[in-house]
Amino acid sequence: MEPECPPRSPPWYAEWFGRDYLEVYAHRDVAEAMRQIDLMERALRPSPGARVLDLCCGAGRHAVELARRGYRVVGLDLSGELLAEAKKEAEKAGVAVQFVRGDMRNAVAPGAFDVVVNLFTSFGYFETDEENLRGLAAIRTNLHSGGGWMMDYLNRDWVICALVPRDERQVGGIHLIQERRLDLVRNRVLKTLTLRRAGEMRVYHESVRMYSLPELVRMADDAGLKITQTYGSPDGAPYGPSSPRLILVGTTR
Repeated sequence: MEPECPPRSPPWYAEWFGRDYLEVYAHRDVAEAMRQIDLMERALRPSPGARVLDLCCGAGRHAVELARRGYRVVGLDLSGELLAEAKKEAEKAGVAVQFVRGDMRNAVAPGAFDVVVNLFTSFGYFETDEENLRGLAAIRTNLHSGGGWMMDYLNRDWVICALVPRDERQVGGIHLIQERRLDLVRNRVLKTLTLRRAGEMRVYHESVRMYSLPELVRMADDAGLKITQTYGSPDGAPYGPSSPRLILVGTTR
């Protein structure tokens, strides 16, 4: 009789994106989402009423703002808890958004979208480059020929130089401790979040692959996408080694 293999634990992103995440990141507000959508409109100039896919939409900040501006919006996310919150936000704002639960590596509706956005570092979560490439390939599959896309991603150079190993603060009723380190062998930034409240402690992890711009250019090309513009912040500042963000804008190839 062969020994049983221990059950595999869920990936970190399947456990972290729930109620605790919403409380920790409550400071990510609508004003920030508006700046990111402003940049998308300046860079891609979508037609009024364009069909937009918010890939990894989370609690719907960007999807709701897109719908407010008259776009026909679909928001996809893996987290049922975040999607439930997103639906509440859309109802509160009085806008129509179709929310779908699913994996970013799988197409929602091939060729159906004019624009795909992927915001707030929702890329690089998977363990292999092949799996991360599938996320880019899904962007291409969802777009019609000539469609546009925008990705708001971390800047590898800035993360390496500006990494804060540890901090702690109070977030509502949570005492939050964040510990960060770099794994330069696997090119990943790792974060451990310890949340303490009312005698309870919960620990979560984040692990994101840090791709350089040349790597992303090659991956986009492999996925059938082209990068046409880069920015270093949602305000449209130029991208460089000291930029806090790497924002990619492009079209299908």
